[in-house]
Amino acid sequence: MVDKGGKPVERDLTYYRHRAREMLTRVCGVYPVCDGDPDHLCTGQKYGAPIGLGGAGQAKTFEANYRALQQYRLKMRVIKAHHEPEMSISIFGKELTAPVMGAALSGVKNNLNDAVPEEEFYWGLLKGAQTFGTIGMVGNTPTSPEDLGVTTVGKNQGWGIPFFKPQSQDRLINLFQLAEKLDVIAIGVDLEGAGSTSWITPEKRVYRKSEDDLQELVECTRKPVIFKGIMSTEDAVKVVDSGASACYVSNHGGRVLDCGQGVAELLPDIAEEISGKIPILADGTVRTGFDVLKIRALGADVALIGRPLAQVCIGGGYVAVKMYFDYVKDDLRRAMLLTGCDTLKDANMNILDKLAHL
Repeated sequence: MVDKGGKPVERDLTYYRHRAREMLTRVCGVYPVCDGDPDHLCTGQKYGAPIGLGGAGQAKTFEANYRALQQYRLKMRVIKAHHEPEMSISIFGKELTAPVMGAALSGVKNNLNDAVPEEEFYWGLLKGAQTFGTIGMVGNTPTSPEDLGVTTVGKNQGWGIPFFKPQSQDRLINLFQLAEKLDVIAIGVDLEGAGSTSWITPEKRVYRKSEDDLQELVECTRKPVIFKGIMSTEDAVKVVDSGASACYVSNHGGRVLDCGQGVAELLPDIAEEISGKIPILADGTVRTGFDVLKIRALGADVALIGRPLAQVCIGGGYVAVKMYFDYVKDDLRRAMLLTGCDTLKDANMNILDKLAHL
C-alpha cells in the first residue's frame, strides 16, 4: 500500500499475514505455527492437484522438518559479562546483517492462487532481503519464462541468487551464462527439483544430475555455484568434489519426497563431514531467530526462510519481507544473549539439548 505521495505505508506483520490469508484462501491458512500439521488445510493428499504451500503426498516430510528441529532445545545461560551479539557474516563476498537469507521461491500461478504476478513476487523477495541487509533467492517455474527469475535479479542490479530447476544440461548452461552476464551474486540449482510435479511436459522437463554434470556446471561460469537438495553425507561430499561454492541442505520443504527425513536430523552429520570446506546453507521450517540459532548450532553457516517469506510477500511485498527479516533478527539477538553466545562461532552443539522424543 502507498500513501497519497506514493510512499509505502508500513503496517505490522499481523496485518500483512492477515492480508495474505485472505489472498491465499483455500491454499494456505497462514497459521500461527507453520508446522505441517495434518489438520492444516495445506497438508494431505492432493491427488495430482497443485500442493500449494503443503508437502508432497501426506506431507510427512514437511512435518518431519518441523519435528526434527523442535527436538532440539536451547540451553539458557545468562551469568556472563554482557556483550552485544555479533550477528553479521560474510558469504559470496557480501556482508550480511545476520546469518539468514531468503530461500528460493517461485510458482505463484501454480501454488499460490495466482495472487500476484510472478515478477512482482520475485521483486518483493529480492528487494525486501536487500533492504534488510541479506540476499534473496528466486526460482523458476514452468508457467513463466524460464529466465524470469534471473532477469528480475538483473533488474535488481544483480543483488540476488537465481535458482534453476535441473533442466537439460544445455539449457542450464545457457541460463548460467545469462546469470553471469547479469552479474548475479551466485547461481543455484535445486537438484531435488528432479522430482517436480510441474516440470513434466516435453518442452519443460527436469532430470537427475551426475557428478560430471555438476562439475560441468561449476566450470561453465566464474560465479559461485550452489547445489541444493542435499540430504546425505554422500551427496554433500560430491558437491564439495564438484568445486561448488556452497552446499544447500534441503528437502524442498518436504514438497517433492514424502516420508523423508527432516533437515535437522541430517545436518549435524553433513556438517561434520564437510564443515570448513565450503559454506553450508540449510532450511527446514526455519521461522524465527531462535530457529536460526539452532540451525547455526547444528552446523550450517546460514539459515534460510521459505514459507513465511512467501506469505508476507504475497500480503505486503518488499516492505513486509524486510519487516519479517527484522523480526527474525530481533529474536536471534535475544536468543544469542540468553544462550551466552557473543559471536556466531559460539553457536554450536553445546548450546543445544536433544530430546529423546518430541
